[in-house]
Amino acid sequence: MFKLDNKIGLGLASLGRPGYINIGHHKDIGDDKSQSKMMQNCHQVLDYAYEKGIRYFDVARVYGNAEEFLSSWIRKQSNFNGFVGSKWGYEYLANWDINVEKHERKDHSSSFLKHQWVETRMNLGKSIDLYHIHSVTPDSKVLEDPDVINELEIIKKGGVDIGISTSGPEQKKTIEKLIRINEKLKLFNFLQSTVNIFDQSCTSVLKEAANQKINVIAKEVFSNGRLTSTNDIYDKKEIQSLQEVSKELDLSLEELAFLWVYQQAHIKIVLTGATTISQVQENFQSLKKVKTLIPNLEKFALPVNEYWSIRKLLKWN
Repeated sequence: MFKLDNKIGLGLASLGRPGYINIGHHKDIGDDKSQSKMMQNCHQVLDYAYEKGIRYFDVARVYGNAEEFLSSWIRKQSNFNGFVGSKWGYEYLANWDINVEKHERKDHSSSFLKHQWVETRMNLGKSIDLYHIHSVTPDSKVLEDPDVINELEIIKKGGVDIGISTSGPEQKKTIEKLIRINEKLKLFNFLQSTVNIFDQSCTSVLKEAANQKINVIAKEVFSNGRLTSTNDIYDKKEIQSLQEVSKELDLSLEELAFLWVYQQAHIKIVLTGATTISQVQENFQSLKKVKTLIPNLEKFALPVNEYWSIRKLLKWN
């Protein structure tokens, strides 16, 4: 039975590879982006997160060496009792180079699932608890592929939970399809989706998924840095107005963004994509104000196509 005492989870997307699209990622990581240095930093963040009570850890095959970093850290623990989720469906292509033209490749075929599942098992062994299909979109057809479904059912029979993550302007359609298909299959019991003040498009269907006993994980709660004080490029008008709201509530912009998601009862886990210990500290500091009554922020939701169009402009750094 899946049970966590802490609602905060740690995602390793920005910790497992030298380049990511979070605003300010380069500054957070520092100039030394060697694999050894990044593993050291990742382990330090994991140490602090675990000490603070974080027990859900989120990786993926495409997150560079995230699985390997997490696995090597787990082996150092005397009594690890965390819950580990990984994802298949994307291949990391950058080879530790931030300036490459193409960083990743999508493949939702059953053959690629078999291939990546072997890699994940080699990296994480018995520590893997949850396997997501990575970034399902309506056009991928993966939820209707009988070969993929068969392979996932085999994995589930082996004791690993199955979920999907969603991305893009049609997340809502994907989630609606998942709910419909899962009524018969009863295969998927986790769902990871982008949820933040700027993209509120999936609120109703995520509540429906939660009612169907699917555990909802919120990702990109800071909108890849757009909902932080480091953002001085995008959404300037909205950020200024949100800062006025946060000031009235005695919150920072980051606290407002995090708590707005954290307070939603249907969300089981809120992922922090923290790259540094200080960022994890800030996430936990915000919980001291968790009872703050946040007003309705629907007016700050961007049109979904506009939100994702801006996201595409974010640079790997």
